[in-house]
Amino acid sequence: MADRLQQKLGDSRLRLAVLLGILLVLVVIAGARLWSGRSLVGGSAGSDDIDYVARNLPPLELDDLALGGEEAAGSGGNPFAYRAPPTPTPNLTPPPTPIPRPTMPPRPTPAPRVALGADGQPKPPPPPFDREFIGYFGPAPFFVAAFRNSGEEPGSSQIDVAVAGDVLDDVFIVREIGLESVVIGFVGYDPSEDTRVPLSEK
Repeated sequence: MADRLQQKLGDSRLRLAVLLGILLVLVVIAGARLWSGRSLVGGSAGSDDIDYVARNLPPLELDDLALGGEEAAGSGGNPFAYRAPPTPTPNLTPPPTPIPRPTMPPRPTPAPRVALGADGQPKPPPPPFDREFIGYFGPAPFFVAAFRNSGEEPGSSQIDVAVAGDVLDDVFIVREIGLESVVIGFVGYDPSEDTRVPLSEK
């Protein structure tokens, strides 16, 4: 126990001796700087007496100053003085040549439709069929077609029935009766002028 205590005291004395040595060195350095006339932070006491000499600079002449003033006055140094606007540079690029639009050929005038009569000669088209095919009844192939025709009074209608081969209004021939349409021919016209009338959805 006594040996450990003596070892700790020896270490403390050694550290104290090192610190005292460092402090002594700092005091000696500070004294040397003060003795030589320098401050502790560096620099010399006579630093204000240093002369700065400009080298390799041409001498300044008063005539050069006067000439420079005249040039500045002649160059328009006044920013508020009126000046003529600069001449715009003309545009020498030729305008683009317009591309002509393609001309459409005139549409041909449709020729009036010419129907073919029963004798093979041309004749005016037949009148349109003015009835609606609203249904049929009876067994096949003896279907009876039902047509709705507008009545003489507004809002009224008339129902006509016909079998294949019947003629309505001495103009329309019921040529064929099908499930969804009928074929109507025209008196005095070739069968090529026949028209198909679909079943009405009303």
